[in-house]
Amino acid sequence: MLSPRLQLLRESLQKLLRRNAGNHVERLLVRTRAADVAVVMRFLDERQQGRVFDLLPDDDVRADTLAELDDHLVSDLIGHRSESELAPVIAAMSADDQADILALLPETLRTSLIDALRPADKEELEDLLHYDAETAGGIMSPEFFALPSSTAVSEAIQALQASDDVEMAFYIYVVNDPGHLVGVVSLRALVTHPPTATLESLMVSDVISVVTNTDQEEVARLAARYNLLAIPVVDEANSLVGIVTIDDVIDVIREEATEDILKMAGADETAYENHSVLRNFRTRAPWLFATWLGGLSASVLISAFEYQLQATVALAAFIPIVLGMGGNVGIQTATIIVRGLATGHVSEGVGLQYLWRETIIGVFLGILYGTLIGIYTAVAYGDSGSVFQLSLVVGLSVLASMASSAAVGAFTPLLFDRMRIDPAIATGPIVTTSVDVLGILVYFWTATLILGTPT
Repeated sequence: MLSPRLQLLRESLQKLLRRNAGNHVERLLVRTRAADVAVVMRFLDERQQGRVFDLLPDDDVRADTLAELDDHLVSDLIGHRSESELAPVIAAMSADDQADILALLPETLRTSLIDALRPADKEELEDLLHYDAETAGGIMSPEFFALPSSTAVSEAIQALQASDDVEMAFYIYVVNDPGHLVGVVSLRALVTHPPTATLESLMVSDVISVVTNTDQEEVARLAARYNLLAIPVVDEANSLVGIVTIDDVIDVIREEATEDILKMAGADETAYENHSVLRNFRTRAPWLFATWLGGLSASVLISAFEYQLQATVALAAFIPIVLGMGGNVGIQTATIIVRGLATGHVSEGVGLQYLWRETIIGVFLGILYGTLIGIYTAVAYGDSGSVFQLSLVVGLSVLASMASSAAVGAFTPLLFDRMRIDPAIATGPIVTTSVDVLGILVYFWTATLILGTPT
């Protein structure tokens, strides 16, 4: 949801664009931050997006806006543009943003834009493109500030002031002669120590760093755990090759959270992209097959217990609540475990503890709601001669369904994680289908055990 200020910006842009008031749009965009323009462009149609992009003040602002846009909007916005239009915009970007944007473009256009860069920039960019996009190497910036350990504080400050190509100088990284990372100095430490002190005397030698092939989610987890504004990236020889800054960490956290949520719903990132209905259908249909198959299995199971339903018709009235309570507990538990695995709160070593804990919680919840539904059954069906047995069946079934669903909801993502499969997949159709089938079996087995098999 847009803030009132961004809502006003969107309405103003749409009104001016409808009137073809280009000069007014230009004046409005001059006063607007690139990040705000990028947010508002999500709510404009394709023609309006192109017009706004063309009317931005200069190539630097266009570069900043592109860097803030969602990937699918970038593809739609510039995928059809010529090299001459895009070359100055790409050249104005930092190397890590260049790599992200170029990866979204057609290969021919991408190659021609890389060739148009200055030789030094081209070499830097090609190095970044060799890394997997979802690793530390793929999201790092090769622009960092590093000095030898023998550098004096006064010299370090002068060097920092003279540097104009460093994206974010949160820390001064200390390297030895071969370029290996040996320490880190914060800006606060730099300005609070005597000018004659050396970096070696005030650096922290226990540096939190990652290698180029570290998964981006682990990078974000480290930054959050140690409250870092940037994390140095080293190669296998411990040579400093780049840094991952806090803005990229925030992007990773947002992307990973979005990905997990969509997978829980049986969808993926293409849900937000302007693809055809058929393509979205092909993407989402396989995910729902498990649910369809589970529903079919549930209907077969219910028909197998048709004799029990005919003997005690009231059983049919409670099927939805038995399945609903079990399904909700299963999804709740699976969501808690998946999020815990993503944030590091649930790890392999404590997985069984969480499985046991969630199962016990399911038992307590089952006792509570099983008792309540049992009381309701006794009141609602008091005229029946077998009301006590019916109340017992429904109450115990809710208890068993909720307890077993909690166990399934906790176990499935833990199993997927152990098998190195994204556990977020487990919270969607798989858990839902499993707990539905399990709930029906529990319900009718309990009914058969307590009410007996009809003759």
